[in-house]
Amino acid sequence: MDYDVLILGGGPAGYYCALECAKGGLKTALVEKQELGGTGLRWGCLPVKRMLDALRERQKAEKILFSRSSADVQEIYKGFLEEMQGIEIQLAERLSARGVEIFFGEGSFLTPHTYLVGERCIEAAHIVIATGTSPKGFQQVEEDGEYVITHKDAVSLEQLPKTMTIIGANVEGCEFAALFAALGVDVFLLEKENQILKGMDRDLVQPLLDQFEMQGVKIKVDTAVEAVDKTGSRPIVLLSDGSMIEAEKVLVTMGRKPNFPLGLDQAGVFHESQRIPVDSCCRTSNSHIYAVGDINGIGGMAHMAIQQGILAADNILGKRRELSSGIAVPSAIFTIPEIAGLGCQEQELLASRQRYKVGKYPFSHTWRGFTKGIQSGFVKVLFDQKNKLLGLWMAGDDVSEYIGLLHSVFRKGISLKDLEDSLAIHPSLLEAVWKAARNLEEREGVQDETTSYIML
Repeated sequence: MDYDVLILGGGPAGYYCALECAKGGLKTALVEKQELGGTGLRWGCLPVKRMLDALRERQKAEKILFSRSSADVQEIYKGFLEEMQGIEIQLAERLSARGVEIFFGEGSFLTPHTYLVGERCIEAAHIVIATGTSPKGFQQVEEDGEYVITHKDAVSLEQLPKTMTIIGANVEGCEFAALFAALGVDVFLLEKENQILKGMDRDLVQPLLDQFEMQGVKIKVDTAVEAVDKTGSRPIVLLSDGSMIEAEKVLVTMGRKPNFPLGLDQAGVFHESQRIPVDSCCRTSNSHIYAVGDINGIGGMAHMAIQQGILAADNILGKRRELSSGIAVPSAIFTIPEIAGLGCQEQELLASRQRYKVGKYPFSHTWRGFTKGIQSGFVKVLFDQKNKLLGLWMAGDDVSEYIGLLHSVFRKGISLKDLEDSLAIHPSLLEAVWKAARNLEEREGVQDETTSYIML
């Protein structure tokens, strides 16, 4: 064999898998058909977060909101784009430093151990499929890269538009609405469901709605898109209620489609219409071929993809590891302000009609919040009747930074007593978690308007 391991895809899952394999002494190659970094590091998560972080800090310093008349807003945006191009260089340098050989181009399986890239035929003892997913429109709206765009186009526009319609008020849609509104673009956010960020409790979403209102973001829910008329100089979105919205750009954030590598049948890899099924070790139907990240349909989040890439590498190296259960997977929405947490939402408990306890505490009431001048944001904890922690959620600036490592603690079945006995650094914002647990109120599992969220 030419290599011990061949990895298909240079996004987060493939990148970390390659580093771990090479670190373990395996001769490793990586194939990428476009740019290193994928959606997570190059065309989606990271660029949006980088821009939002910088805009948030600038707004704090200058105490202003950008408008499209800001003289330097275009230069700020172009500066972001140039900075993010350096990500590809960093990724390539780090892979090369570990001895990973990189091949660029479209490829195809010839046999279960052989992959053709251009004119190069690569043989490998183990192969890891980390090809991810890509945006897909829907029947009424097809992306064209000019009028109707996806996230990849949105973070590489040559010129910021004055107006933008975003179809889909999911996580991606809300993050892009936050970004472009902060850059002074007039944003119209559309959602076919009766709420934005469906599945999130109203109290967690409300700070974001308040920010959107301050920025002039228009929101329309419970309305489907019938078509996009592209016959004029600007696209016009036609809606199910008979109304229409005109904007310079239409950003579609609804749905993903799998990037299946060519020749899966020749590789002997079974696949379904939307994913490649895997076992608990991320192995496909062909035991020497693994599938990690979005392509296997498990999770759909970059941090899960990274863990799967490392898990596959460990198994190839003989360190048997299995996927952990999907209980309490941490998640974060990188808007302004952010929303982050893990476990149950309150509306889930209401729907199950069980009794539970809820506690909330504002960051502004902590002494660290006082020293930082924090005026918004809060922690929310949910416990069952036996005082077992069911959910922990936060809304506010940078709350995504506090959630990740709580996953391990949460999976151990932390109780109210455990939380009360824990020591939080004083003064720190995380004291709000402990104090929220001291403010518990019992709730009956009957839906009420404090948590039921229907936005009219």
